Amino acid sequence: MPYINKKLREPIDDKLDPLIKRLNGMLTYMTKEELAGCLTYVIFRLIRTYYEHGKWYDKMDANKVCASAIDEFKRRFLHPYEDRKIIENGDVR
Repeated sequence: MPYINKKLREPIDDKLDPLIKRLNGMLTYMTKEELAGCLTYVIFRLIRTYYEHGKWYDKMDANKVCASAIDEFKRRFLHPYEDRKIIENGDVR
């Protein structure tokens, strides 16, 4: 769940916002595929930094973190999009 305390968010956002701004600036000369590669690179570096070492169950925490982020994205953005398309185009019979 990404809904962490605001005190924890602020120092992270202070560093993350410039990265997001830089990636947005790179969109002028980057393809969608290159953006996907850059985002994968950033996510992998973060996950690797905190979960590369340790036992199997420590490494599984990395999988849980990634799965939770994907689940939250689906819940917030993908599912509502699909619901709108069902209304627009009709449900599958």
